[in-house]
Amino acid sequence: MLKPIRLSDLRQLPQHTQELEFKQFFQGFESLTPVEGSLQVSHRGHFLEASAQAQTIVTLTCHRCLQQFNHRLNVEFEEIILIRDPSPEPLPLELELKDEELLESLPPSGELDVEDWIYQHLHLEMPRQLPCRPDCEGIVVETPQEQVDPRWAALGALAARLQQAPLKDSP
Repeated sequence: MLKPIRLSDLRQLPQHTQELEFKQFFQGFESLTPVEGSLQVSHRGHFLEASAQAQTIVTLTCHRCLQQFNHRLNVEFEEIILIRDPSPEPLPLELELKDEELLESLPPSGELDVEDWIYQHLHLEMPRQLPCRPDCEGIVVETPQEQVDPRWAALGALAARLQQAPLKDSP
């Protein structure tokens, strides 16, 4: 079980870096095998440098034929997380943002929830549309032209008779 890393503890480590190996299932992330990988988090003064690699096997549904299949998910990700005090003021509804405000941030006395961080990145890296195999043709619908629903057969026979019979003028 991955535990959060306190920023104050990270500053006390040699080279301000912590490396972890993990092999576990993540709650809310369905996989056939445990997610296995490694993580490195470094404190760089005003920001954290975090990177990880992970692999597992997940069950996906083909977007062409709707059959389920297993897919090996191999991911590598890295992120810069700013260390800064949160703004005490609530943000206005309309706000012009600077590039640095688009980055994740943590307070100096905070901690990085590495389990949640890896969980989020696993979801972001999941393929959204993937065929089960390169030559997947999709759903094959076979509807023979000769077969007619028997409920419509009587109506079809009546329509055929009406087309063959001459119309008589009414008095």
